[in-house]
Amino acid sequence: MLELMINDEIVTVDSARADTMLLPFLREHCDLTGTKEGCASGDCGACTVVIVESDPQHGLVHKNINACITPLYALHGKQVITVEYLRQPKQLHPVQQAVVDAHGSQCGFCTPGFVMSMYALSKQPDTVENPIGYLGGNLCRCTGYGPLIEAAKKIQQHSGDPIAEREPQVSQWIDSVSQLQASHYIAPQDRLQLAKARAQLPDAPFIAGGTDLSLIVTQQLQDIPALIDVSQVKELNTLERNESYLTLGAAVPLYKVHQAMKSLFPSTDELFDRLGSLAIRHRGTLGGSLAHASPIGDVAPLLISLNAEITLDNGQQRRSLAVEDFITDYRQTALRADEWIESIDIPYLSAKDRHAMYKISKRFEDDISTLTLGILIRPDTSGTIRECRISAGGIAAKTRRLTEIESLFIGQRLERPLIDQVKQQIASVINPLSDVRASADYRIKTMANLFERFYLEQQQIETRVVHYA
Repeated sequence: MLELMINDEIVTVDSARADTMLLPFLREHCDLTGTKEGCASGDCGACTVVIVESDPQHGLVHKNINACITPLYALHGKQVITVEYLRQPKQLHPVQQAVVDAHGSQCGFCTPGFVMSMYALSKQPDTVENPIGYLGGNLCRCTGYGPLIEAAKKIQQHSGDPIAEREPQVSQWIDSVSQLQASHYIAPQDRLQLAKARAQLPDAPFIAGGTDLSLIVTQQLQDIPALIDVSQVKELNTLERNESYLTLGAAVPLYKVHQAMKSLFPSTDELFDRLGSLAIRHRGTLGGSLAHASPIGDVAPLLISLNAEITLDNGQQRRSLAVEDFITDYRQTALRADEWIESIDIPYLSAKDRHAMYKISKRFEDDISTLTLGILIRPDTSGTIRECRISAGGIAAKTRRLTEIESLFIGQRLERPLIDQVKQQIASVINPLSDVRASADYRIKTMANLFERFYLEQQQIETRVVHYA
């Protein structure tokens, strides 16, 4: 039986399809129609709600998510807060009042989603360095965003949440909920339970965040009769550092991956800021991105450029291979039928290493890549490059390591003649397609320009533009 709390009401569900999404359940079964459907793909934010879950270190944690692509069963033992919960008898909630004061609503369709993202912002225990980042997954066709950005900035200045007094009861309820019991949606807690679930449901897909898998239901209108939720598997939630590398569990949410990598790998910071939206990163995982093996995925080019290794498991034995060997073809991987991704190991960079990661897309945030490029060079004390790793997405059926370009770097210094030679060779090395995002010619020219950008950045010339208002 599924048990969750929707606003302040405990809801039990005896039977529902494994692929039931939260959004239709809220609108059709709970009559909570303030949460809207705009895209059914996690792109517009009209369906934004806040989930509350218990964290051993931080107590109750509030996160904005996309209800349209979040499976209902994934919310067992969690509280779901919709815009209706913010309603007060005689006055607006402070978050709603901030939007009113800033004139942040016109047609109103997107307003509930913006309000819920701002509510999640208001519940953060510390001042958020970039409050506007909480709005990265919310689209508005009317306001031009200025009033909404103003409201978001004011949110952190107000104190007090009228509904916070109910949180002790929420915490007690979360602690009292037992493990999910369902035959068609299994949520194992460790690798042995996961192996048992795989044997029980051999054809069921694994799901962690579901930010990609859910589109099969919402966009392709296909049924998924059974699912195995790996998000709570202990071994898949590892986040450890040793002397040589950082280990990230396959089910660690991307926002936690971002936090872990920000200080160790500063060159990845911008990519993670642009990887979906914060609402997507609250659910999406590193392992899920790799398993779907999209040729325009953001994660694979990064990990290949960093020479990361992936650990696969079947409950009885583990094996490791390089990420570049894991993705074999278009949306094909080296995973065997009984295996899952357990973790990813990323070796540390030395002080002399030079790494950069670039993403080209039409929108800065929450957009699919047109092109991605990861570059790592290792010069010796004289400045001569002894090792080079370059990987790119959006140029072939899978993420490619550009060994032909790498060979041009080896034994050379990072100087103008080398970069000019690299730019001349790009067209003969990659053969991208033209599609709705870009022409082949655009991708070739942009790839060449990214090498130019890498060269300029290594000369300590500032080439990045701060995009936040």
